[in-house]
Amino acid sequence: MIQSKVDSRFLGSVKNSFFVFPTLPPLVKMFLWFIALGVAISIIILLWRKYKPVSFLQAWFKSFPPLRVAILRSKKGGEAVTEEGKSPAVKGPWKISTDKDVLDWLVMTKQPFDISAERLGQRTLAAVVNVTGIQGRDIAVKVKDVVTESLLAPGAKVKCIFAELQRNGKKVNAFVGSVKTVSESGEAVVTRTSAFGFIKRRAFSRRKVADQRYIKVKIWRLDGDDFDVDFVLDNMEPEIIIDNRMDVDAELKVPQILDISKGGIALLGAVRDGGNMLSRNDNVLLCMLIYQPKRKTFDPHILYCEVRAAKSASEGMIRLSFQFLRSLKIPPRKRSTLFRGQAVMAMNLAQPEKE
Repeated sequence: MIQSKVDSRFLGSVKNSFFVFPTLPPLVKMFLWFIALGVAISIIILLWRKYKPVSFLQAWFKSFPPLRVAILRSKKGGEAVTEEGKSPAVKGPWKISTDKDVLDWLVMTKQPFDISAERLGQRTLAAVVNVTGIQGRDIAVKVKDVVTESLLAPGAKVKCIFAELQRNGKKVNAFVGSVKTVSESGEAVVTRTSAFGFIKRRAFSRRKVADQRYIKVKIWRLDGDDFDVDFVLDNMEPEIIIDNRMDVDAELKVPQILDISKGGIALLGAVRDGGNMLSRNDNVLLCMLIYQPKRKTFDPHILYCEVRAAKSASEGMIRLSFQFLRSLKIPPRKRSTLFRGQAVMAMNLAQPEKE
């Protein structure tokens, strides 16, 4: 009994030693809550005006390369992302509103773009570069890959083509300029001489070969542009021959034509034993037969070409791309004998297939 009185007195002294907030009427509590809410809203407005989070977020989102956006879109929509070993293709145009935005985008994303020049009436890739800086109309670039060194020279008129953008409802992906300087360290300056516009990345559309029996190819590597067609055809063995007497599956690693256009051809082939290997910028003589179903004959062509790309394709195969530079006159006696059994092959193709 005595202990309980001591405990109650002790607890009472402890309670009185602390400040207890008095009980407030409901209206007073509501008034204080409104004041606190108003202060919080005022602080948020002040911070919003000072730091401008909308502009910050817009700049932050723009800092991402368009290719990352393309990856997200492709995953969401279930579309396949293209593979070229380099970077995914941009599925949608990147939205830009001003010329300055275009230039800033080129510097910010560091995405490579192509520099092309005219050669023998054809647009030819000179180099692949990255933008490093902008000074007025001068665009400083770092050369990533030189494809045709002779075309990347001071004073050369060039077309610069980059990834497609959207500006004011119109597509832009290129500008015309001239090469101002080129250094041995791989740096160059291109002066922009036109407004931004749109140029098709490929001058000629590529076409797949419907039947591998329809096109036959022989390729000779040349040491220069001084050669005699008759001597090459009569005395030199071709480095590569593609002569499919039966159609082949495109997935198979066998010699075949991959695609062809008015400006060039791409193929998968194998260099003969003891033959000369082909590499970029090599000059070649290309002999080609193209079957014409209406006439039921093969049309012969002899072309002076340049190797634009050469890449190993495993299993002893090599993937080659050629640019047609000029057509050569075919010796009359060779028109029907460029390939052995040329006439018989045409007759076999003219016959309807037996089921």
